[in-house]
Amino acid sequence: MNSGEPLRELSQPLLLEDEQDIFGKAGFCSRVLFRWLNPVFDIGRKQRLELHHIPSVPEDETAEKSYCSLQDSLFIQKTEASSLSRAIIHSVWKPLAINAFFAGMNTLCSYIGPFLITNFVEFLSGFKESEGSDGSYGYMLAFIFFFGKTVESLSQRQWYFGARQIGIRVRAALMVEIYNKSLTLKYAGLSNGKVINFLDVDVERIGDFFSYLHSIWLLPFQVSLALVILYRNLGAAASFSAFIATVLVMVSNTPLANSQERLHSKIMEAKDSRIKVTAEALKCMRILKLHTWENAYLNKILELRDLEKKWLKRYLYTCSAIAFLFWASPMLVSVVTFSVCILVKMPLTPGPVLSALATFRILQEPIYNLPELVSVITQTKVSLDRIQDFVNGEHQKNLRLHLTKSGSNIAIEIEPGEYAWVADSSMKKAKLKIDKKLMIMRGQMVAVCGSVGSGKSSLLCSIIGEMPKIGGAGINVSGTTAYVPQSAWIQTGTVRDNVLFGKHMDRRWYEEVIQGCALDRDISLWIEGDMTLIGERGINLSGGQKQRIQLARAIYSNSDIYLLDDPFSAVDAHTGAHLFKECLMRLLACKTVFFVTHQLEFLEAADLVLVMRDGKIVQSGKYEDLIADTDGELMQQMAAHKQSLSQVTPSKEHSSLLGLQICSSYWIAWASEKEDIVSKEKMLGVFVVLSIGSSVFVLGRAVLLATIAIETAQKLFLGMMKSVFRAPIFFFDTTPSSRILNRSSTDQSTVDTDIPYRLAGLIFALVQLLCIIIIMSSVAWPVIVLFIIVLAISYWYQNYYISTARELARMVGIRKAPILHHLSESIAGAATIRCFNQEDRFIGRNLSLIDDYSRVTFYNFATMEWLSVRINFLFNLVLFFVLIILVTLPKNAIDPSLAGLAATYGLNLNVLQAWVIWNLCNVENKMISVERILQFSNIPSEAPIVINDCRPEEDWPTSGTIELDDLHVCYNPGLPKVLKGITCTFPAQKKIGVVGRTGSGKSTLIQALFRMVEPSQGKIMIDGIDISMIGLHDLRSRLSIIPQDPTLFQGTVRTNLDPLQQHSDSELWEVLRKCHLWDIVKQDHRLLDAPVAEDGENWSVGQRQLVCLARVLLQKRRILVLDEATASVDTATDNLIQKTIREETSNCTIITVAHRIPTVIGSDLVLVLDEGRVLEFDSPNNLLEDTSSAFLKLVIEYLGRHQSSNGFEFA
Repeated sequence: MNSGEPLRELSQPLLLEDEQDIFGKAGFCSRVLFRWLNPVFDIGRKQRLELHHIPSVPEDETAEKSYCSLQDSLFIQKTEASSLSRAIIHSVWKPLAINAFFAGMNTLCSYIGPFLITNFVEFLSGFKESEGSDGSYGYMLAFIFFFGKTVESLSQRQWYFGARQIGIRVRAALMVEIYNKSLTLKYAGLSNGKVINFLDVDVERIGDFFSYLHSIWLLPFQVSLALVILYRNLGAAASFSAFIATVLVMVSNTPLANSQERLHSKIMEAKDSRIKVTAEALKCMRILKLHTWENAYLNKILELRDLEKKWLKRYLYTCSAIAFLFWASPMLVSVVTFSVCILVKMPLTPGPVLSALATFRILQEPIYNLPELVSVITQTKVSLDRIQDFVNGEHQKNLRLHLTKSGSNIAIEIEPGEYAWVADSSMKKAKLKIDKKLMIMRGQMVAVCGSVGSGKSSLLCSIIGEMPKIGGAGINVSGTTAYVPQSAWIQTGTVRDNVLFGKHMDRRWYEEVIQGCALDRDISLWIEGDMTLIGERGINLSGGQKQRIQLARAIYSNSDIYLLDDPFSAVDAHTGAHLFKECLMRLLACKTVFFVTHQLEFLEAADLVLVMRDGKIVQSGKYEDLIADTDGELMQQMAAHKQSLSQVTPSKEHSSLLGLQICSSYWIAWASEKEDIVSKEKMLGVFVVLSIGSSVFVLGRAVLLATIAIETAQKLFLGMMKSVFRAPIFFFDTTPSSRILNRSSTDQSTVDTDIPYRLAGLIFALVQLLCIIIIMSSVAWPVIVLFIIVLAISYWYQNYYISTARELARMVGIRKAPILHHLSESIAGAATIRCFNQEDRFIGRNLSLIDDYSRVTFYNFATMEWLSVRINFLFNLVLFFVLIILVTLPKNAIDPSLAGLAATYGLNLNVLQAWVIWNLCNVENKMISVERILQFSNIPSEAPIVINDCRPEEDWPTSGTIELDDLHVCYNPGLPKVLKGITCTFPAQKKIGVVGRTGSGKSTLIQALFRMVEPSQGKIMIDGIDISMIGLHDLRSRLSIIPQDPTLFQGTVRTNLDPLQQHSDSELWEVLRKCHLWDIVKQDHRLLDAPVAEDGENWSVGQRQLVCLARVLLQKRRILVLDEATASVDTATDNLIQKTIREETSNCTIITVAHRIPTVIGSDLVLVLDEGRVLEFDSPNNLLEDTSSAFLKLVIEYLGRHQSSNGFEFA
């Protein structure tokens, strides 16, 4: 989107008018003192804060306005290199300039103390008596100190808060940019994990960078100010030497900074890979558990984490080296400066020495923070480059050309042309080729059929503009479109929301659609009806329910053109017939319908039939004309169909460092006063030794801290991932994967690096603060009373603040996950969203979620500044009273050099206090990440993997007899039972077919067999062993399953067939031949190492099911379960698969759940389920001979449909 106008129409007010933007309404004093936050604190003290208690963000920080501003800047900067970084700065230059003013003011005021400390010490020494023997000069100096520190504190708070505001604005804009790009990115195997990492890590890092941005230009400014003060006190030679030493220290950082940037890039690459694999594992956890592959995938994630840990360790050790270099640098500068003073015989009196020390101490902070600044700059550059590459990716072009002829009766005009996915996609490199022009008229019904991988889904994708055109004139579409993909895409939300899909409720039409899609019975059984919440990816729905909900979504849209990709594959024969009759033949009777199907019985009703093979339309015409061609492709498929139908007959087949540092300052201050006692050489030598000692402690602390940080973070990560992978499947059904990903990305990054250093900084600052209190109290003991009062007030403020701050920090964590989930869900359904022209609605939802996140983040930062302003003022008062006491004391009551030292350290009180508060608040907030990780480290696990006292024999099961004894199953206590007292026996080495209407409990029975859900009553015995008494690994590793939703993992053909690497290449090729995949895999020169995209996107759904079949044939287990294993393949392929299964599993017990009657008619026994109960269980022969049999009725329905559609007769 290049303009903000569409967004403005979508934005919705989050609060009532009188509750909006209290910051914008605040006056000058209220903003300076953050008094505008008082209403929020009043609520936070009395009750738990919720989102509706938090006012909205200022208008400039809203996602909509931030994004529009960035777009305007991108347009201006589009011809320049690095346009994204330039555009970001351009979009926020005004608040950035104001923020720079406060940063500069803070820096100027911070040097007032070092500049005047010489005057103050000289006053205490009696040198300035002539200028104010009554002490007025001293009081004036004290007041100037206090005034300067107050302005410094207030400007610092405005600087920090303003930088956070800018960060929120930039982050919101980038979040919108990445989301919009994800909806429009050209197909290229877009990785969910990588895009989530952009939002979760990179955008946050760029937003945080603005807190450091001004430090880049402030550093030379601070050095310049320091040189001016040094020149005033120590002369040209000393100040010049200090400058040279400072520059050398900075230059020496270059190789370390380069190394740091390279290592950070490696960390991000490793993190991307880990998050991508984690996201895939979470999405496919049911498959991993069914195949007992979860440990293999966990080990894969841990290996990637080990790689990440290796780079992280090197990175942190590099940071330790930088910390050592720059902590030692101020001391090095001091040593060099004082050495030059001695060489040029410059007298070192207390005033100039203490002024120099105060200057070095202030200069020490930016120099000490320089490693972090360099680190932040390098990290931000990496993140900007990553996002720049992403947003520069090719957009999904609008491949549909809309007709403009008024009154045209043409709905779709397909011109000759070629289409392909991506250039290097191994399995989809065969193109879709249209050889002749096709015109689909309004109101026509077009059927598309063909074998697996023939290009049926690709044809639909080319029509809706998803498959890129590489040659030819393209496809013209006239009218609105609705799309039903083969793999159902369901939104998290209610059933009603999924059907309405942004449309207004029309009750009459809604109920008609619900009935037409056979959802009325399901809705009546759900406790919440159509307001029932659907889990992530429709996890709590059957395949048939998901398919019918997305069909209802398409029909309710009342579009002109419908593109349905195999909409009947996931439902039983009766429901399929109902959907075809009620939906296609009645509700869509006047619409243009383009549907793909493997059920050839539906072809006769079509006005036009397209038959596909190898990416081409090899036949097109009316059904009657096509079947008249006995040598045609359709008749070959019909022959296979007839063969399958003929089977419908019975068949039987820190502290030491600070001490040394303070001692070094104390020594140089005391020795300068005792120049007649201590030689300059001895004074300098002791100072050097103490300085080196403190630097060595810095290095040791940094290395130790890095080591502890890595090991602690690794322990937390291991605990969390092991707990998650051992969680029952119910946990994944009810927990959005984005929430788990957030723990393993953002929270883990916080634990990896943030918490250890924030905690160390807190302890370090507290010890320093304590040392200063001791020094100042030793000079003027009444100060201790003042400190106790101030600390008591500070403690009260802290308690007043913390209840509100903790809730705000909690909400910051909570409000991030919905953004990630919405992004992940939108990427998965991008084709559907685009086809329904729902981009604006989804973008509007994204804006709302980002604004919710921004508002809690905004107030979280603001409350921290509210506390800092007040405590800063208290400690500035302490300094003021100390100075007044020192001025008031009689002459010679205290050593002037020690009094000056106390004043020098007192200048840092507000800085240290701010550091304490900042780190304390950060640690408090960051510890929420530890709590969130620990929450997922204590998930109740499913049954033990192995029970050593009850392990079956190695060859168990030997025969494969399965006994169900009064089996009751419900998914949750309090929910209705899904299986209700099932009792039957599946004999060994027999083939059992399981049939029943959609929702009858077929899939639940399979879940119970694998103990994905535990029985609430009854038991299952396999070869006489109660499966609830053995470990899950011992059970699931002895069973095989082809699940309802065919799942492939990103990797290669080899890793998808044999993830545990237990089989040879010859075995893999043999199983590929048996599953009719040999020729497909041979097309790619990489053969078994040919890449498989995320979710197997470069394979058709039918091909994915064949790969799943190949997996189980490799396993050669005694019990095989086929859960709708051939629902998405054509009849001919289904026949070949059934033949392969009969030949390869003759000594196995096979349980087949299917909607196609020919698939189960050859079974030895058929189990008919209805509403979770056994309706019938007998041989097909006996059931067909029973005129009252429910199975007979299903067969009659199925045969009736086929006989009427193709004219074949069956015995």
